[in-house]
Amino acid sequence: MMILLKYLGVAGWQIEAEGSSLLIDPYFTRISLRTLLVGRAIPDTEVIRQHTPRADFILVTHPHYDHIMDVPDAAQITGAPVYVSPQGCDLLRILGTPDAQICQMLPGDSLTLGRFKVEVYESRHRRVFGSIPYYGPLAKGLRAPLRAADYRMDYQYSFRLEVGDTRILVTSGIDEEPRIEADVLLVGADPTRAQLAPIVEATKPRLVLPTHWDDMFRPLSQPTRPMIIPPPTIFPRFERINLAAWQVLVKDLAPDAKVILPELFKDITIS
Repeated sequence: MMILLKYLGVAGWQIEAEGSSLLIDPYFTRISLRTLLVGRAIPDTEVIRQHTPRADFILVTHPHYDHIMDVPDAAQITGAPVYVSPQGCDLLRILGTPDAQICQMLPGDSLTLGRFKVEVYESRHRRVFGSIPYYGPLAKGLRAPLRAADYRMDYQYSFRLEVGDTRILVTSGIDEEPRIEADVLLVGADPTRAQLAPIVEATKPRLVLPTHWDDMFRPLSQPTRPMIIPPPTIFPRFERINLAAWQVLVKDLAPDAKVILPELFKDITIS
């Protein structure tokens, strides 16, 4: 069975197999850092329409703005149902997504989505400046357009997709990821050796790809570059992700695994 992976930028992926297409965290608007801090996070409908691929289903790892903000438009374009946490469901309703396309999921759920079997695992968001950002209940009386800080999370999920004989683990954190085997591992490109080693050891992947590594404040009209590493403490380093160093680390931990650095919107074939 041939499977196609396509990196959509930030934490976004399209995965296709035997006529089924699944999107994870499609986000194309890429608001500026200034807008993140003081403005309204308004989806760029033209950019979303230009870049949203065909989809039968949409999964959302967690309802931060850079994971769910563009999903209502993507759902309208594709007609796909959206699987998301309870608080994500509330945000989608606020943003005008029809109830018929909103599907709640919880940790431990097992979903059958076309050719894909999906296992839902709770994971933990990275700490940024010493705490988990935008965590907790939604403010009362929210109305669109929202601010980035209005996109608050309850759960964060990682997914293991099974299609045919291939298992794909899509991680969304780094510290409390499921210790399960998978053939393909999508994982962050900025972990320490101590963070990455347990994941690689448990997963035993034959293919590893980085996710959420490109600069999410940089418009898609500009060349891609790595993002600045989110500072885990109050003392920022302002260093960009070093993909070459990450690749060396992965190969050291999993010598037999193939490592691919994906280009945006380019198909990667798994057979």
